[in-house]
Amino acid sequence: MKTRIATLTLLMGLFLSVTAFASEPVPVPASKAVSSSVADFINDELHYPEFAIEDKFEGEVVLSVIIEDDGTFEVDAANSVNDDLKEHVIEIIENLEADQYNQYAGQRVLLKVKFDLLLS
Repeated sequence: MKTRIATLTLLMGLFLSVTAFASEPVPVPASKAVSSSVADFINDELHYPEFAIEDKFEGEVVLSVIIEDDGTFEVDAANSVNDDLKEHVIEIIENLEADQYNQYAGQRVLLKVKFDLLLS
């Protein structure tokens, strides 16, 4: 019985200490309207990179973007077959400024950017 009480006490203490120190805020998913607006804004600012046109490269970049307090964007995850294309998109997005989105600070937007030579 004493062993069970000691084990439960140890587990409870471990649980409380882990939850107390793991209090980093988790971004909230943005609404469909905000996600659509941000995706449209970002897609309007992105242009087909010259290196991809020269190499006749097409592809997609899938991103998770968090809206910051000042209306800028932080890319917290990105994936693409081509690393150069991924880095190009991240650089452009993280340098964008959009004051109209600061009211949605802390929200996460998931988006896919498609680069297609036929569309450009």
